[in-house]
Amino acid sequence: MLSWKTSLRKALKPPLPGLAAQEKMAPSVRLRRHDPGDATEAIQSSVLILLYPSEEGLKIPFIQRPLYQGPHSGQISLPGGKREKEDQNNWETALRETREELGINTDSIEHIGELTQIYIPNSHFFVSPQVGYIHKNLHFNPSPFEVSEVIEASAHHLLTQPIKTKKIHHIQGITIEAPYYDANGKHIWGATAMILSELIEVFKARSPYWANALRSCNAHTSQESL
Repeated sequence: MLSWKTSLRKALKPPLPGLAAQEKMAPSVRLRRHDPGDATEAIQSSVLILLYPSEEGLKIPFIQRPLYQGPHSGQISLPGGKREKEDQNNWETALRETREELGINTDSIEHIGELTQIYIPNSHFFVSPQVGYIHKNLHFNPSPFEVSEVIEASAHHLLTQPIKTKKIHHIQGITIEAPYYDANGKHIWGATAMILSELIEVFKARSPYWANALRSCNAHTSQESL
């Protein structure tokens, strides 16, 4: 039987579910400061969906942004940021940003694949979501300038829960209706939820061992036996 990682690697090869899967978690209004027609000139960036084992099964770390005068103040997001000149590719950007924000060693993170790029009109970022795995428990030393809290979410709970919606009173002075995922009482919505929505589609439709892997992968389990 294929390992869950091998199965997921194959599932992440094109064609991917793409925009149709992302839009299932899109807010009622996608706030914008930029014309969507200029997406080709957007800031190139990457985020990392990092799967890692724990006693409770596979987990994914998220960060809560500090409060500031900006479009993503206080939001829950994946570790990541804009591509720098020294980055050779999107994967290197995701790893560097993860090191800087979460304060972990990324040398042993395996590249599993990537999801469909997504444009964020409000901040003018064009984001490449990367998927990785590290076979050890993690201890975070987050950057106090970029992270107010690290949220270690159960992948099984996150990717199998029913979708809920809430009204959000945005700093731009409008109220929007947004689908969200619950992660330890924190609400993940917007672009991060849209990225996760595609990952869920991949797991459910194209990776046959996903449910068992999410529940049973822990610190005492061989990574290739799942």
